[in-house]
Amino acid sequence: MSRPRLGRGLAGLGLVLALALFGGARAQGAFSPAPWLQDLDQLRDAMTTGYSNLEWQAQRGLDLPALYARARQRIAAAHDDYEARRAIERFLTAFGDGHLEVRWPAAAAPSPAAGPPPPLCDRLGYFDLRDEGGAALPMAGVTPVGSADAHLKAGLVTVAGRRVGILRVGMFSPHGFPDICATVASRLKLTPASPCHDPCQDAFDRAADALFVDEMAAQLRALAAARADALLVDISGNGGGGDSSLALARMVTARPLTRPRGGAVRGAAWAATLASRQAEAEAALKVASPRDRPALQRFAAALAEARAETSKSCDRAPLWLGRPIACTALVPEPLLDGSWSSVPPPGDPVAAARPVWTGPVIVLVDGDSASSSEWFAAMLQDARAALIVGAPTVGAGCGHMTDAPPVKLIHSGGTVSMPDCYRLRANGDNEAGGVEPDLLVAFREHDSQRQRTARLARVLPLALARAPVAR
Repeated sequence: MSRPRLGRGLAGLGLVLALALFGGARAQGAFSPAPWLQDLDQLRDAMTTGYSNLEWQAQRGLDLPALYARARQRIAAAHDDYEARRAIERFLTAFGDGHLEVRWPAAAAPSPAAGPPPPLCDRLGYFDLRDEGGAALPMAGVTPVGSADAHLKAGLVTVAGRRVGILRVGMFSPHGFPDICATVASRLKLTPASPCHDPCQDAFDRAADALFVDEMAAQLRALAAARADALLVDISGNGGGGDSSLALARMVTARPLTRPRGGAVRGAAWAATLASRQAEAEAALKVASPRDRPALQRFAAALAEARAETSKSCDRAPLWLGRPIACTALVPEPLLDGSWSSVPPPGDPVAAARPVWTGPVIVLVDGDSASSSEWFAAMLQDARAALIVGAPTVGAGCGHMTDAPPVKLIHSGGTVSMPDCYRLRANGDNEAGGVEPDLLVAFREHDSQRQRTARLARVLPLALARAPVAR
């Protein structure tokens, strides 16, 4: 039995109406790639002047001309805003830089009703980390060590006849622990409604860092008291944080750590940062003891020299054409971090950190270890003070050292955050290249915690045999 068919005239009328309606809607809100291409050009120009790792990307062999050309082709062939956004996202992803990202504007929301400001700890950026424990602590046979209330959990397990102490660090910052904020607020006599701006926040951060660093030291002492003869520091999944990574590195080795080299990209923001540090050094000179004056004088002079360098120009546009440049847009900082100064600021918990652990050290990393956790692993690897085990890290490198605002794309409204600083390892490699483990573990992206723990357990005897003594 044949299917009934519409009359020729009625079917034709339906097709005409459908085409008219679709075509009218398409014409009314027609997509044009032109504004997106302008956004791409704006992004390229902003990276030319403000992206600290651009020169390194060219040196490592990233084909910048081809990358830019593919992005233009994808935008030109896009059918809608979604495809154009994806083209820009793919362009940025190709750099493999954990600090280079774009955020798109969310749909407009109604303005919130006026009310009291958020509580102090929310305003200062504290949140509940809810760390899942990494890959080491869940191993069979691990017994807890140290304070049960500690934010950084520790444990002890026997592997190949050796007692291995485990310290889990899910984040190198106290900001993942709201109760640390509450403790500091109480000590500083601040209420949830109290304002806390620059001087207050500086004092608050120092006090919170001191608590966090003290807990690291306490857990290391607890592991030593439990007669651990090797230490495994698990920083898998650790996305970074702050300078407490340097404090922990100083606690687990007595070997001299390689002083980092680095700085930031030329520009007004870096010049302002250097000027502020120069003013602080010159103010400290006025009250410095005779012993400290020579170091402060050298520091102030070096800062003044670096500040003068920020006014010089370097055209990096030829890199997008595949051509070399005979200059650099990067200006080194005499001391990458204040904690390296021979005249550390009073009360700085990082500068006060001293060796606590003296045995062999293993550091566990993975594809989610980033930023300051990479710095921790890189410092110990460069000093041959630890065996790095796991999977290659993210490659976030140095993030931000200035108050330079993110780039807002004119047409789409996308906000692009790009690193303005760089940090070099002992061999001159940019830390944005990530940390390559000394002993690889076959972690996979979608492994369960049980699978990751099993993979670690299989290589741990070999890691123990190869781990250097950190002294």
